[in-house]
Amino acid sequence: MRKFKGIAESLGTGLSHDETLLLLNAGYDVAGIAETKGIKPRTVYTHIVSLIRQDKLTDFSTVITREQYTRVMTLARENPDKMWDILEKELPDGLPNVALAISDFLLRQKEKK
Repeated sequence: MRKFKGIAESLGTGLSHDETLLLLNAGYDVAGIAETKGIKPRTVYTHIVSLIRQDKLTDFSTVITREQYTRVMTLARENPDKMWDILEKELPDGLPNVALAISDFLLRQKEKK
């Protein structure tokens, strides 16, 4: 069983996303979460996407910069066919999916108003 700094015991199978959220809220960055949990940063980004889609994560400032978000969204709008090829050279693997999840989140919030 893995033990995390500040967490008495692992949350158990199936709660890895919640562990990621706890670590984000504790101030860990993606690399720190990956190292602490013994997983790849891409997996952490996958957890973050899931958390955003479930509306469990609403502050993205520690995960993606405004510039990174804008870059992904600009390419998605202007060059969707080559977007992934371009971004794989520019951004960490998995981060573009975070930007797309944030865009969906923002649209959901707008619809609620």
